[in-house]
Amino acid sequence: LIPVTAPIDGVVISREVVAGEVVDVSKTMFVVADVSRMWVMLDLRLEDVTSLALGQTVRFRSDFRPNGGGLDDAAVCTVAWISTAVDEKTRTVRVRAEVENPDGRLRAHTFGTASVLIREAPQAVAVPNEAIQWEGCCHVVFVRLTDEVFQTRKVRLCASSATHTEVLVGVLPGEVIVTTGSHVLK
Repeated sequence: LIPVTAPIDGVVISREVVAGEVVDVSKTMFVVADVSRMWVMLDLRLEDVTSLALGQTVRFRSDFRPNGGGLDDAAVCTVAWISTAVDEKTRTVRVRAEVENPDGRLRAHTFGTASVLIREAPQAVAVPNEAIQWEGCCHVVFVRLTDEVFQTRKVRLCASSATHTEVLVGVLPGEVIVTTGSHVLK
């Protein structure tokens, strides 16, 4: 018997031979991987790639969560590569983020959901999406001045999510705005 050594430390993730089999240098016997650092591959819509840059933070949550998981079980990654091509069938752009996996919690070929941090503004003013109305030329929100008086404010919008939108101009922190039923005031 001749010992077989790998050029890197890692885990054997695939074995292509059995004991007693004749082998040669052109045949792969074992596949060894270092799973302490992994890639998260993202498929982004073409219109979302314009906001993307190398080094941005990505939070990846695997669909597989033993024991139900929690809010803090997301892996924090960094964008390391952005493809220059668009997939012909899906019309998406491949993006690779690199993540540390020292405890081996992440598994290869696992699906999940990722969020890319476009920018960070700790003092940003954000309002619920249902508070924003289109007035034909601009977006507006209704700010409560008294219990019976509401003021229409033109707002300039920025980043948005499924539930909230950042307001750059038009609303100050702490002001009370109308959310549910704001279309009635319009």
